[in-house]
Amino acid sequence: MKKYIYILLVPFLLLNCDYKPIYSKKNNTNFSIEKIGFKGDKEINNLVNKKLKKYQNNNNENKFFIEITSSYTKNSQSKNLSGKTTNYLITVQINFDITKVNETKSMIIKEDFLIKNFSDKFEENKLENIKKENLVNLIINRFLSQLSRM
Repeated sequence: MKKYIYILLVPFLLLNCDYKPIYSKKNNTNFSIEKIGFKGDKEINNLVNKKLKKYQNNNNENKFFIEITSSYTKNSQSKNLSGKTTNYLITVQINFDITKVNETKSMIIKEDFLIKNFSDKFEENKLENIKKENLVNLIINRFLSQLSRM
């Protein structure tokens, strides 16, 4: 008889714990972005726009107007003895000009990443695009955390 009670009770308790991930679909932001203006690199701006779109037109009291200027550089970091580039330094820099009612603040966030030179340029471009998107995600997360503190 005890076996049957345990067999019925244990799955019942385990399945009814109501587990929910902490950051799933919760948008507990205390701000909204009214307007975003873009200047600079179009690809970076498109990635930023995708990330910030869900924060636009929320009905919150703190409303921000943001002007974004982005830049992307890929520089040769090191070369071998024959002069061929072996490593590239990818730099993504985004300048945020934040306007709230009467005050304006400026924020510059810069991220770097070192990438090796591949003989296959298709694979190199694919990796470069992935790293570019990851750097933009890092910058946007920093920006949103700073914006929520304002």
